[in-house]
Amino acid sequence: MSFESCGVLPKVVSDLEEARVELKESGAVIFDSIECTEAGTRAFAETLFADTLRALPEGARVFEGGEHDITRVQATNLKTTPCHTDGFAYGDLYPDYMLLSCVQESSVGGESILVDGYKVLQALAQDDELAWAATALRERQIDQTETGMQTSLSPICMDNGSGRTMVRRTLEQRPAEDSIDPAKDQQMIDLWRDSVDQASKLAPQFKLMPGQVVIVDNYRLMHGRSPYEDLSRMLWRVWVWSDDCLGVPDLPLASDTRYAVARG
Repeated sequence: MSFESCGVLPKVVSDLEEARVELKESGAVIFDSIECTEAGTRAFAETLFADTLRALPEGARVFEGGEHDITRVQATNLKTTPCHTDGFAYGDLYPDYMLLSCVQESSVGGESILVDGYKVLQALAQDDELAWAATALRERQIDQTETGMQTSLSPICMDNGSGRTMVRRTLEQRPAEDSIDPAKDQQMIDLWRDSVDQASKLAPQFKLMPGQVVIVDNYRLMHGRSPYEDLSRMLWRVWVWSDDCLGVPDLPLASDTRYAVARG
């Protein structure tokens, strides 16, 4: 089974309507150029999503060591960040889009990686020995709760209620406590994680430059980055909930985990 076609190299555009079309078709697009500040990134998101916007929280800086993200202590510029879904601290109501705007790139390393989860799921479904997993990923409820955050007991691949598939790869997916077959569930989780990792190794890499912003369908694509050297590398991350999302959390929102902590 090959995952070579699962990587995504986003097209660079400078027209808003072209960006909307490309985002819908490919799951990601790079816009060149915008004002890459917190306010500028949010203003661009507001323009891009227009009347489809349901929630646009405060942005978050992305740099070595992190800021408000609790799990950032696990990250380092010296290691590849595995391809993952953003915002899973909010449980099933994670944001359906993500923007990363570049303030300062690293001259060495720091390339971004995008994997199309729909294509990974399709590859599994087309493999006679692994097709069971493609079905199980849509049916078996597992525990996807980030420690201390909003509870999520749901399939890895689920429907948003209006025909849009949501795929998720997080750092803490595990069998649910009441699983009737935890060993099988763990096998499914491991297969999904390994498949995404294989796809990410084969995916084309690209580097955002100052003034550029990448917009990513966070229900469809998973993103990561390669190691980098320049510790002044910095981006702004903005999460978006559109009118096509599963729902907006009834919580304070930010583009990081600061407000997603589970309340007693």
